[in-house]
Amino acid sequence: MVVAATTASSTVESQARVLLHWKSTLQNPHTQQLSSWSLSNHTCMWYGITCTEINGGPPVITGISLPRAGLVGKLDSLNFSALPSLTRLHLRRNYFFATIPPSISTLSALTSLDLSHNHLSGNLSIAFARLSNLTEIDLSSNQFANALPPDIGQLKSLRALRLSQNNLTGPIPPTLGNLTNLRLLYLYRNQFSGYIPRELGNLVNLLDLNISYNNLIGPIPFNLGNLIKLRTLYLNNNNLSDRIPRELGNLVNLRNLEISENQLLGSIPSTLGNLTMLNTLNLFTNHLSGTIPHELGKLSHVYELAIYKNQLSGSIPSTLGNLTMLDTLYLCTNNLSGTIPHELGKLVNLHNLDISENQLSSSIPSILGNLTMLDTLYLYTNNLSGTIPHELGKLVNLHTLYISENQLSGSIPSILGNLTNLRLLYLHINLFSSNIPHELGNLVNLLDLEISYNNLIGPIPSNLGNLINLKTLYLDVNNLSGTIPHELGNLVNLRNLEISKNQLSGSIPSTLGNLTMLDILYLYTNNLSGTIPHELGNLVNLRNLGLSENQLSGSIPSTLGNLTNLIEFNALNNQLSGSLSQELGNHTNLVFLDMSDNNLSGYLPSQICKGGVLQHLVVANNYFKGPIPSSLKNCSSLFRVRLDGNKLNENISEAFGIYPKLDYIDMSYNQLYGQISSSWAYCQNLTSFKVSGNLLTGSIPSEFGKLAQLQLLDLSSNQLAGEIPKELGTMSLLFNLTLSGNKIFGIIPLEFRKLSNLQILDLSNNDISGPIPKQLEDCINLRTLKLGKNKLNGSIPSQIGGLERLQDVLDLSHNFLEGEIPSQLAGLTYLISLNLSHNNLSGAIPSSFGSMLSLSSIDVSYNNLEGPVPKSKLFQNAQAEWFIQNKGLCGEVPSLPSCGSTTVSIRHSTKNHIILFAITPTLGSLVLLGMFAIIIAALCRRGKPAEQKDNYVIIGDIFSILNFDGRVAYDYIIDASENFDEKYCIGGGTYGKVYKVELPMKQVVAVKKLHPMEEVFDEKSFKSEIQALTRIRHRNIVKLHGFCSNPVCKFLIYQYIEKESLASNLRSQETVEDLNWERRVRIIKDVAHALSYMHHDCNPSIVHRDISSNNILLDSDFKAYLSDFGTARILRSDLSNWSMLAGTVGYTAPGNLLTGSIPSEFGKLAQLQLLDLSSNQLAGEIPKELELSYTTKANEKCDVYSFGIIILEIIMGKHPRDLISSLSSSNIQQMLFIDVLDQRISPPTAYMVKEVLLLAIIAFSCIHGTPQARPTMQRVSHLFMSGNIPTIHEPFNSIKLHQLVEFSI
Repeated sequence: MVVAATTASSTVESQARVLLHWKSTLQNPHTQQLSSWSLSNHTCMWYGITCTEINGGPPVITGISLPRAGLVGKLDSLNFSALPSLTRLHLRRNYFFATIPPSISTLSALTSLDLSHNHLSGNLSIAFARLSNLTEIDLSSNQFANALPPDIGQLKSLRALRLSQNNLTGPIPPTLGNLTNLRLLYLYRNQFSGYIPRELGNLVNLLDLNISYNNLIGPIPFNLGNLIKLRTLYLNNNNLSDRIPRELGNLVNLRNLEISENQLLGSIPSTLGNLTMLNTLNLFTNHLSGTIPHELGKLSHVYELAIYKNQLSGSIPSTLGNLTMLDTLYLCTNNLSGTIPHELGKLVNLHNLDISENQLSSSIPSILGNLTMLDTLYLYTNNLSGTIPHELGKLVNLHTLYISENQLSGSIPSILGNLTNLRLLYLHINLFSSNIPHELGNLVNLLDLEISYNNLIGPIPSNLGNLINLKTLYLDVNNLSGTIPHELGNLVNLRNLEISKNQLSGSIPSTLGNLTMLDILYLYTNNLSGTIPHELGNLVNLRNLGLSENQLSGSIPSTLGNLTNLIEFNALNNQLSGSLSQELGNHTNLVFLDMSDNNLSGYLPSQICKGGVLQHLVVANNYFKGPIPSSLKNCSSLFRVRLDGNKLNENISEAFGIYPKLDYIDMSYNQLYGQISSSWAYCQNLTSFKVSGNLLTGSIPSEFGKLAQLQLLDLSSNQLAGEIPKELGTMSLLFNLTLSGNKIFGIIPLEFRKLSNLQILDLSNNDISGPIPKQLEDCINLRTLKLGKNKLNGSIPSQIGGLERLQDVLDLSHNFLEGEIPSQLAGLTYLISLNLSHNNLSGAIPSSFGSMLSLSSIDVSYNNLEGPVPKSKLFQNAQAEWFIQNKGLCGEVPSLPSCGSTTVSIRHSTKNHIILFAITPTLGSLVLLGMFAIIIAALCRRGKPAEQKDNYVIIGDIFSILNFDGRVAYDYIIDASENFDEKYCIGGGTYGKVYKVELPMKQVVAVKKLHPMEEVFDEKSFKSEIQALTRIRHRNIVKLHGFCSNPVCKFLIYQYIEKESLASNLRSQETVEDLNWERRVRIIKDVAHALSYMHHDCNPSIVHRDISSNNILLDSDFKAYLSDFGTARILRSDLSNWSMLAGTVGYTAPGNLLTGSIPSEFGKLAQLQLLDLSSNQLAGEIPKELELSYTTKANEKCDVYSFGIIILEIIMGKHPRDLISSLSSSNIQQMLFIDVLDQRISPPTAYMVKEVLLLAIIAFSCIHGTPQARPTMQRVSHLFMSGNIPTIHEPFNSIKLHQLVEFSI
């Protein structure tokens, strides 16, 4: 390089004065590094100054190098023109700020410029283009902004350009492609956008290219494959899309390839296997699909391979076992399947192996025990099964073992106790059984131990108390028994202790009070007894305390008032007594308090909301008395409040304030008095307001009409008076309005017609007068309408018959209604109960009422009705009191005179007794087209009996047959099925096979022939259940036409449903596309309404006990029918309701998980009265030594659980067993709801989203582990009709699964 001769004015002395002037402008001119800068010292001896003699002349300054000198100031006070010979300017890692002055362009000799790691800002001046001798520029780690000037492409001598870690924007200039001498190009951590210029492919001498951490888009230019000298290529953390160019396989000198965290698609090119010099290959967090190329097994020098968080499928290539230099292998969070290759056992230098969150199956290879250098082993969230290989006990350097969320079984190997370097051990959500090995007490370095959600039994080992470094201990959701070891009190570093949902008994050890670092203590849902130890008051750092659902007694210790950091205190459903200590007012951080369902008494703490953050206050069903806590008045944080079921006594007119976040409040069944304040209208997020069963007076505030979010308003059973405010008609979301049992007068407001979401309207037992508004026909979602015990007059509006969804009750009784009963009421085809009694109605009961097939109760007593009652099964079996005190009713009803329309034919035979009851339908074209049931009692027994007894056949037919012969009907079925030939079989199960039979009258029926094993059933019980099923009349329950029962032959005759079972439709790829979201929602609702009818509207109630997708049938319109009542039981209030265990595996509510067989030696227990082994995994035959089989108590909650499983199965398109096992894992916090939906059909459309969300919320409530916490089917049925759910302010595809699980209905 040629440097111009120095002029007289450019001597070292004059240059020294320029530098001293610049020094004087710095904010710290007296810094130690510049102490040598003075005229008393020779300039060329100054710190950081280099002088050179140019062409034999006097020395001039050619270099300034002041790195890390702590200098603070600007560059614009430095006269660059006085330094024309300067070749090197290095000021990195100082504190220079402001811009680079344009005068820097006068440094024509400059070859190296390093101003990195300062605070320089502004634009990069085009003055750089004049510095044509520059070979190196480093301006990284400053605050330069705006675009990179294209003129920088003129610096053709440039070999290194470092501009990283600034705020540069705009596109990368294509002119950089002119810098063909460039060896290093660093543009990372800026805000460059646009495409990668293809001109970069011209930089054939480039060694390092780093343009990561920008906003670049578009494809990776294929001609980057020309950069064959490249050693490092970093394109990561952009928004690059399209495929990885196969031409990158030409970069044979590449050591590091990093293109992770982009939007790349397609498969991994097999040509990457050519990059045999690679040390690191990172492709993670993209959208790559296809399989992992086996050619990657050629990368023999690679020590880090990370391709996690993609959509890769197929198996893990066995060739990866060739990568013996590998230190880190991350393949997690893909869709990889198959087995774990045993070749991975060759990776003896491996320190980190993560293949979690895939679909890997089979067992864990024992050869992984060879990887003795491993620090971390992540296998969680796969489908791995079998046992943990004992060879893993050889991984003595292991710090983290994470194999949770699989299907691993057997016992936890005791050899894991050898892994004494282990810090984290996660085995939760598997199927491990047996005891917790006491050898785990050897893991003295362990910080986290999580083995929850398994089937572990036996006691908690006392030597877990040796793990003094432990911070987290999760043993919850197992079947652990025995007492809580007092040695756990040694774990003084513990932050989280969860041993809830087990079968632990005994008292809570007082030694737990030693765990002063505890943040969470969850002991709920066990069998713990005794008192709450006062030592728990020592846990001053405790934030969450869960003691609910145990058998704890005694009072709540006052020492708990010391827990001032407490956020959650949950002790519901125990036997606690005494009062709540006033010290609870010390809990200024308290957010959640639930003391419901105990025996607590006394006064509620007045300062319970002293901290002003309380959100959930639930003290329902206790014996609290006295006033409402005074601190609640200004507790604006409240979200959910339940004070119901106590003895609180206060004038509530001024006791409450305004709560902008309040969603739910229930003060029902107390002794509250006073008036309802109008200030409640300012609680704008309120959805439920319940104050029933109190002593409230005054009127209903008209301001309630401003509660736009209100869905439930229950003011029943008070002493309210006045008229119903018409403003209530503006509450468009209201689905339940219950004002019964008050002294309300006036008329029903016409504005109620606007309540289109209203499902329940109960105004009964008031003094309401005037006519029933015909405008109620606009309340199209009404399911229950109760207007009884008022002073209503006029006629019944015919428009009521248009309320097609009215199902539960229509009660207009005890009024002054007159005129005829409108025939249009027959349009209420779903109605179950109709009460028109105690009015002045006249005329006849409309014959069309005979078509109301769902109707199970009708009361028209105490009217002036006359004429025949309709011809239907309901009226034939009606109770006499339904019709008393009328003018002249007649028909086939006990106690009513006959109208001459009943035909009874009795035939006698020497061999059989056949009694025929035929119901003659009312003539008319509508009825002639309907289906009519006939009941035939006939003996089906073949051969000559030793003793004559009647057996029964009941056959339903679509024709009116007045002279039907039971023997002929029986023979029809036998002949049509060719004596139950297998070619007519269309299904089968535990109890029998089902045959499709076409009778001679062209009627197709389904005949279920029971296996001979059915003879073990009690005959009387069998008949009583048949009689119960004949009483069921619901549109979503398969009709039982008849049955045959004798010692040789038992079969049931059902309505034939065309499209077979829900299960078969979900499995079939051909039909699943027909099951769109609208149909799936309708199927679920159909089943819900059927179960609600069975549980709540049949008297006595009927429990199905085997709800599964195989027992739900679909017709050609995808209407659902509940079938297979072979295990159903009638619940009688006067009986114990114990019966044989029933149900389908995967649908029954969880119990224990005992395996093996039932010991025959149990037969020796002569005094045994009850043996309950239900809900386990017992196998084998029932020992003949037993005289009774294992039993379980039948109740509605088992059906509710099965129904929840059905919802999830329909949502997911498959059985939800894996989802259920993961619900309590930490991963659920990140699981998206949309990811669990059936991927074979399109996601729900916008108008279906709300319905699908409601399905999920109800499903998770139905499968709650505590039966009492599951909703009733009546509640579920009501919810389906309302469709109202709490608002989720997120896009549908962002809603997390845990948000739906946590909703309460």
